[in-house]
Amino acid sequence: MRRTNDAERSTRKFVFDYFVEHSIAPSAPEIAAGIGLPLGQVKDSLHALDEAHHLKLLEGTSRILMAFPFSAIATPFRVTREDGRRYFANCAWDSIAFHPMLSEPVRVDSFCDRCGKAIGFRLEDGKGIRLEGPLPSVLLALPAARWWNDITRTCANTMVFLGEEEARSGGSESNAPLEPGRITVDQVAEMSVPIYSGKLNREYDRPPARVIQAAFRQLGLTGPYWEL
Repeated sequence: MRRTNDAERSTRKFVFDYFVEHSIAPSAPEIAAGIGLPLGQVKDSLHALDEAHHLKLLEGTSRILMAFPFSAIATPFRVTREDGRRYFANCAWDSIAFHPMLSEPVRVDSFCDRCGKAIGFRLEDGKGIRLEGPLPSVLLALPAARWWNDITRTCANTMVFLGEEEARSGGSESNAPLEPGRITVDQVAEMSVPIYSGKLNREYDRPPARVIQAAFRQLGLTGPYWEL
């Protein structure tokens, strides 16, 4: 794995700090002005960060679409901090991942992907806490090895919440098997720790696949479906 260079670290740090403060993505010129580097170097850094899976650019541009877990566009996944600041997350998993990234309690608001009912819960001390209704489950509907084939589609369409009734039925009306990628909020919170904890630090590096795989196995997520 190629190590992130100094310009890339400065660019990544500015992007995440900007999202934390403003809830939106900075432009490449804003990053360049903020860290004192030439615009061309910042654009090169953004594309390198895209290749390294730190963020996702809008195809064919240097504009930020995602800086995981932040979304630069409106989504059905809202995260609210104790001080009232709110963010859009890219998917169900990313909404939960705000908790280990920020190291503070957060509220998540979303919808059941199948019935459309509102979902709301808190995360505190690594656990989901019920609010208006029962905790949802999280469906990661693609095998892990396919997540990064098209991360925009993966986040937008295949990492979603299921409300209690939908999670319990699990397709039983058609006698279909339960989805192998359906897990609990607490499992997602725990599997997020090695990836998202410390992400706001300048020296953060994405953990290697073996570390993420070990976290999956520790939660009992084994077998071909969970192989990266």
